[in-house]
Amino acid sequence: MRKEKNARKFNRVKKIQFGFFRAGPEWGAAAWTAHGLSALVLPRKTKEQALRGLYEVLPPAPESFWKARASDVSPDIPVQARRALKGKPFRFSDFDLFFLTPFQQSVLAATCRIPWGQYRTYGWVAKKAGSPRGFRAAGQALNRNPVALLIPCHRVIAGGNRLGGYGGNLEWKIKLLKREGIRVNQGLVT
Repeated sequence: MRKEKNARKFNRVKKIQFGFFRAGPEWGAAAWTAHGLSALVLPRKTKEQALRGLYEVLPPAPESFWKARASDVSPDIPVQARRALKGKPFRFSDFDLFFLTPFQQSVLAATCRIPWGQYRTYGWVAKKAGSPRGFRAAGQALNRNPVALLIPCHRVIAGGNRLGGYGGNLEWKIKLLKREGIRVNQGLVT
């Protein structure tokens, strides 16, 4: 049964496409299937760094996948990513996170329900994902979020209004929260 499940995942990986887009002077990268967005990399200085970011969040793929020619990214992805980077409300809901566990997918789905300009705790996300005591597991799932930004894990904070972590790095989390009008002062959300 496990071999069969892994074979299905590998066949889905073979159907992933990836491409690059400009995000100001830097490069973003995206990966997707016919069912939706599977990964999004925050802006990096070079295309190679953006590609490395995809490599870090996507499931293992043959070397030929990474050497393939990049595809054109659907215009909606960079438009919504740029809106989010500027701190403006964005709309994106077509995701294909087939390589994540059901719990990880539930955590990310709960995170998508946090309104723009607001934040919630890891405990809130865990409860919405069906595991009220699973706040640490929710934090780990958010740390592995392959679509950071459009699945707004920066809006999730620790108890006591502490920032908590962020897979993209804490500076990004602070920037994104501030751009949405959320006040951050000395590691606390106020």
